[in-house]
Amino acid sequence: KNDGVLSGVVTELMARSKAAEAAGIPRWLQVLDPGIGFAKDLDGNLTLLKGAGAIRANCDNMPFLFGPSRKGFIGKVTGESIPAERDFGTIAACLVSIENK
Repeated sequence: KNDGVLSGVVTELMARSKAAEAAGIPRWLQVLDPGIGFAKDLDGNLTLLKGAGAIRANCDNMPFLFGPSRKGFIGKVTGESIPAERDFGTIAACLVSIENK
């Protein structure tokens, strides 16, 4: 299941990158966003964080934007139901995405 999340995200990101390039947006202007927190369950979101390095490597090391800020999956992991109180979880998620290179 986890490999399916990673490969699906990589496939979609590269398809969108190629479409952007075909529309005249060069790769050096593109920043890829794996969509953490969107249309994924808790395991899928954690898989994206843990697999950040694999995603980057399979997307030709293009720049990435991981935007976990106060997302629901952070609340599930930390038990914090109030989004404004999820800052520490957001910081941790950002660090994990950077560390997993």
